[in-house]
Amino acid sequence: MGDPIVSSVISQLKQQSTSLATQDFAVLWGLKSDLRHLRTIFSNIQSVLSDAELKQRKNKSLQHWLRKIRSVSFHVENVLEEVSTEALLRRLHVERGIKNNVSTFFNASNPLQFRIEMTKKVKQIKEMLDVLANERLEFGLVENDVVVNDQDVFEDDGVGVRLSGFVEYEVVGRCDEVEMIVGNVCDVDSGTNVNVCVLVGVGGLGKSVLAKTVYKDVRVEKVFDLKVWLRVSSEFSVVRLSREILKVIEGDSFDVSEMEMETDALIERLKEKLTGMRVLVVLDGVEDGDKGEWDGLMEVLSCGCRGSSVIVTTRSMEVADMIATGTHPTLVHSLGCLSEDDSWLLFKRYAFGDRKDLDSIAFEAIGKAIVKKCEGVPLALKVIGSLMCFKSSASEWLSVLESEVWDLVDEGSCVLPSLKLSYDNMPTHVRQCFAMCSIFPKDHEMDKQLLVELWVAYGFVPTRGDADLYDLGEEIFNALVWRSFLQDVKECIFEGTTTCKMHDEMHALAQSVMKYECSSVMSGEILKFPEEVLHLSSNDILYLSNEVMTKAKSLRSLVTLGGVSRIPTPDYIFEQRYLRVLHLGSSSDMLTDLPESVGKLKFLRYLNVSRSKIVVLPNSIVQLQNLQTLKLTSCERLRELPDGIKYMRNLRHLNIDGCCSLDHMPLGMGQLRHLRRLSTFLVGQGQGVQISELEELNHLGGEFSIKGLVNVKISSQAERANLKKKQNINCLNLSWGCNDRTEDNLPAKNSEKVLEALQPHLNLRVLTISDYQGSHFPYWMASLVNLVSITFETCRRCENLPSVGTLPFLKALELKQMDALKHLEDKERVNEDLFPCLEKLFIIDCPSLIELPDIPNLKSLQISGSNENIFTSVGKLGTISFFDIEGFKDMKSLPDEMLSNLMALEELQILGCPNLRCMPDGIQNLEALKSLVIGDCELLKVRCEKEVGEDWSKIASITYIKIDDQLKK
Repeated sequence: MGDPIVSSVISQLKQQSTSLATQDFAVLWGLKSDLRHLRTIFSNIQSVLSDAELKQRKNKSLQHWLRKIRSVSFHVENVLEEVSTEALLRRLHVERGIKNNVSTFFNASNPLQFRIEMTKKVKQIKEMLDVLANERLEFGLVENDVVVNDQDVFEDDGVGVRLSGFVEYEVVGRCDEVEMIVGNVCDVDSGTNVNVCVLVGVGGLGKSVLAKTVYKDVRVEKVFDLKVWLRVSSEFSVVRLSREILKVIEGDSFDVSEMEMETDALIERLKEKLTGMRVLVVLDGVEDGDKGEWDGLMEVLSCGCRGSSVIVTTRSMEVADMIATGTHPTLVHSLGCLSEDDSWLLFKRYAFGDRKDLDSIAFEAIGKAIVKKCEGVPLALKVIGSLMCFKSSASEWLSVLESEVWDLVDEGSCVLPSLKLSYDNMPTHVRQCFAMCSIFPKDHEMDKQLLVELWVAYGFVPTRGDADLYDLGEEIFNALVWRSFLQDVKECIFEGTTTCKMHDEMHALAQSVMKYECSSVMSGEILKFPEEVLHLSSNDILYLSNEVMTKAKSLRSLVTLGGVSRIPTPDYIFEQRYLRVLHLGSSSDMLTDLPESVGKLKFLRYLNVSRSKIVVLPNSIVQLQNLQTLKLTSCERLRELPDGIKYMRNLRHLNIDGCCSLDHMPLGMGQLRHLRRLSTFLVGQGQGVQISELEELNHLGGEFSIKGLVNVKISSQAERANLKKKQNINCLNLSWGCNDRTEDNLPAKNSEKVLEALQPHLNLRVLTISDYQGSHFPYWMASLVNLVSITFETCRRCENLPSVGTLPFLKALELKQMDALKHLEDKERVNEDLFPCLEKLFIIDCPSLIELPDIPNLKSLQISGSNENIFTSVGKLGTISFFDIEGFKDMKSLPDEMLSNLMALEELQILGCPNLRCMPDGIQNLEALKSLVIGDCELLKVRCEKEVGEDWSKIASITYIKIDDQLKK
């Protein structure tokens, strides 16, 4: 396969130089012959890369040669970027009517001067490459003419199908250990308040998976009042861990400003919260620990009820011994490798799956030999198993078995051979995407959308016909998950986010690949190889001093992570001329403006200044002709976008969600034909931007909002928006108001015709309609059969819903401020089975709605500030497990029959009902109820006072009771 970084860069450079040489750019005068020569050199080098990658493992000189190839390749890439960017800027100047004059004759944009400089640079690089190309002959490298097709992540439909429904298999070969540990953590007869269980073993044995299996065990669920999972790593601090536990206990009520609370006050507050609670705390991945810090944590946890437990996972026997010397009863369990039978079982699940095209007899002998090389390490078995899933011939399996990587021992490397082998067998662009994940620190929860955006910005995602690069990036993400290179995937459909993590072993592999080019520097750490680093992340913008930035002369990516910044973003960050990615993240909150110098970052493809205090963007930003992604999320002070944004033709992603001061968009947005993601489109007034500008933007996808629909005067304009053809939009928000401002007196004229003309594509999964002034919804709503979530907000004149009850996959329905709504179903459909998949129903401020239909699979119900007569029909919703009642200020009692059939109810929450006088008697019959939360209910608070309240006997059997943030049980 060859070195993934060098191979990919050289391939890109060959394509780029070819593309440049075939175009008639005036800036290329005198360079075309040099470009042809560069392509020849690259071809010669590329032909031996595969052999060089294989032999460099045992040859230091060859390693150094490859490193020089990398370095020079990046210089070549910069030069070619300068040439192509200059051509883009010339086109921009022509379009805007800007001509060169005397004042610009001697600057970098002067054609003659630019041509001279580029010719000089190209000749210098050509000389360096000639030397390197000749050096290759000294190593006796074998040329390889095989062309690897890296275009498709998956080679057959079967793998794609399995991937789409893939879930992590249960733990294999650890059943006895699960039983032992569950028995240990649930033991109440140990003699002290806290039991401790330490799981120790080398990386990849499945310590965290085993702990997670115990954590989720139904027996553990029933025993503990509170469960907390904390990833610890190297920072073992009683203050930090206490703060994290407190955050879990207090949830949304935890005040971020209290992060800097005095240590003694923090500890005392946590002790108070833990009193009377039986708690399970998992400390995952403890790398080291101070005995004093450990004893301090155990003192805090001892304030919980008898039978509380702590599970620790660690690779360090020293940590296990330190914990075992404590005063609390401790089980130290060393995880061993899986048996041969269990190893084969785990391997088969990944390697064979449900494939019937493999002759198990022919493959079994080879497979079992491969399994032996994995030495019973679960991570190795999963990774190598998923690799074999892509191999369909016995010769391919044999090639993996006989690979010399199994015998490879790199000095200073602890990377499992199976991981390296699987990595080597991935397509080049997939390897490149994985390796780039090392820009994030170990244990970091990575956002899938950010990963994909970065991969696209770096040019790692190869094109495939007309396919959307972001969709192709998601394919790569899924491939890495399938192969266990990314794990712990968490998807929240309703929030639209997906996150993942990397196993420590995988992070070590990624770092070994990118040890010179990629660095994640946390507070107090030192930047290694500053002259060579290309991609840098840090959790502290204070660390990114001018001295550090000056040393990192070739920086291409700068990503800031972590908490709220206390200092302004330094201007010298905007002087990194080779930056492709600038993600300021939480560091943007002190950024009051972008300097004009941002326009000099002409290579920039990704810019994220979300949550900044920027009021206007500098006009120079239009100079960023390579910019693909511009994220301005929650820039609340931003008043306008630059008029010249229509000239930023490479823009693919523009996010202005949460820019509440932005009330208009510049004309010409429809010229941005490459847009794939546009968070929000603001329809202008009068001569402002019209909704018809969306007509040709048919590649828009993901989440999309149209606001200010009150300004659409003619329904034909709405029809020209062409939503019906925008098949990639999966989440659509249609609002007659603007920027989340509800306007109750919007005119009703044309509202219904406009909405009817805005019919979306059938692929839509999430729909929100707000501030709509019509009295009924259009016919097309019932045809959106793929919808999983609908929200109607401030649609005050609508009396009923448009057959949404028949939608087969609808899981969530949210109704807010629907003044006239009387029914959830059409009168003609009252006898039909409605809402077959609905799991979540939110009813907020719907005063005319007094009855609910039968909803067979409803799990979560929230009713707030509506008509209290609606509670009489709640009793038939016997499947709900969560029930939230809020904002009924005049309600004095809840009907007893409401609770009589809610036998599945596990959590009940009653908030903001100050006149509610008593708890219904029926609550005593709810055997599944284990959590009761009461807030701002003064009369009920007195009635439910622990031991003395008149209603205490009704609720005393409930496991968890909290009243006005005070834990009663």
